Amino acid sequence: MKLPGCFCLVFVSVAVLTVLTGCGESGKGIQISYQRPAEFQIPEKIRRVAVAEFGAKTAEERQWGEIAADCLTSALDAYNKKYNRYQLYERKRLKEILGEQQLQMAISDSASAMKMGKIADVQAMIWGNVSVVHRDEQATRTAFDPIRRTTKTVTYTKRYCMAAVSFVMDDVTTGKTLAAVQVTREYDSESDSKKSGGARIGKMLGFGGSDLPPSEQVLRKLIEQCVEVFLSKVSPHDVVFDVKLEKGKSETVKDGNQFAETKGFAEALKLYEQAIRDHGDDHGAMFNAGVMCEALGRLNEAGEYYQKALALKVNKKYIEASQRVKSLSE
Repeated sequence: MKLPGCFCLVFVSVAVLTVLTGCGESGKGIQISYQRPAEFQIPEKIRRVAVAEFGAKTAEERQWGEIAADCLTSALDAYNKKYNRYQLYERKRLKEILGEQQLQMAISDSASAMKMGKIADVQAMIWGNVSVVHRDEQATRTAFDPIRRTTKTVTYTKRYCMAAVSFVMDDVTTGKTLAAVQVTREYDSESDSKKSGGARIGKMLGFGGSDLPPSEQVLRKLIEQCVEVFLSKVSPHDVVFDVKLEKGKSETVKDGNQFAETKGFAEALKLYEQAIRDHGDDHGAMFNAGVMCEALGRLNEAGEYYQKALALKVNKKYIEASQRVKSLSE
């Protein structure tokens, strides 16, 4: 996985992660978090920003337009508290002053954004449009009946949801568009049930088995995901990698994994290095040593270990790790 350059390494958090494998066994991993700059070069002078309601075509979508604006405002406020990048204009106050001017909160073009921004005395306006789709379909599948010891046809519901959000950030002073991003996110109950771990929206919302999450909750989650994508374009943010540790070829590696799982990264690294001295062909120990170096911010050493592991075994996980630290080091 190749990532853009200009990363700033910040050891924000490393947490224990339990990963379920295909055979039901549990392997351990850690999370590595980096601070990443905004992908778009927003001028530093742009500080005061306001969020308008997002436009939509139908009455239902207009409700989602307001929800999208609220989600963006809430998320941007959280980002600002962490990164201190923008000063967010209060939406309640924005509604009040627009009401005094008999103007709508939802805008659909840059000219309206300029007018609204000047009234609010902000440097940038964020606006856009929302489109949502949700539908249910009845389907059948074959299931085994343990009582009759035969197969039977079962009717069930398939649910599909889609949220498409366009984001525009305009410079109120110059009238130029600073960022324009179109994001679409989808949920299909059929494919979602095949995903694992945190990738499942149903699991995120607390639903499992044959229980389908309500369309309203799914659409809100999809819009939140769209918002996260936009904020990664215009604000500093964190990127998090879940890294599963290798079991290695010795008890020393297992001991190292136990230290790693409890955030004892320096101690774990020493054990992995000992395991490598004992078994020079232990690519798992080499990979784990690279993970520890990465967690400790020693990217050059991490890259060296990943390359050594790759020389012994071509593994997709080793390749991704090697590419990741290489891009971070550039």
